[in-house]
Amino acid sequence: MKKLWKDRTGSASIIFIGLVFFLLLISMLVMEMGAVYENYYDAETILQRCCNSAVEKNMSDAYRADNILYLDVQGATADFHRYLSSDLPDKYTLTVKSVTGTATHPALTVTGTVTFSTLFHQYGFDDITFHFTVKSTNFRTEGGYDT
Repeated sequence: MKKLWKDRTGSASIIFIGLVFFLLLISMLVMEMGAVYENYYDAETILQRCCNSAVEKNMSDAYRADNILYLDVQGATADFHRYLSSDLPDKYTLTVKSVTGTATHPALTVTGTVTFSTLFHQYGFDDITFHFTVKSTNFRTEGGYDT
């Protein structure tokens, strides 16, 4: 190693430049992975919130007095799409593959894919696509219980 530092042929500067390039590459990849995780987490949170809101809004109050849970599945599906159109930012491209629900055991399950651009999109890299499944189930009736 001592001989390498005393050598004047320029190999130490080439090794230093290579090391700096490698460290910059690693730091850019770490930043990219952090941005991808943040975008995925944001999209998943919005999707889950839309699913929860759609289920809660379409619970039939006429049955709650008798401690029966009933979900209007068509209304919940329509509300889910309406909430998505107003809440999901334009940077996400969403493809919903299926929306399934049950009325008597109130549940709504949505599956699909979400696509968004990365930090390196300006350099020709492809967009990132993730598959998602969000589910909302209501087990509770409000009121009607004596304590």
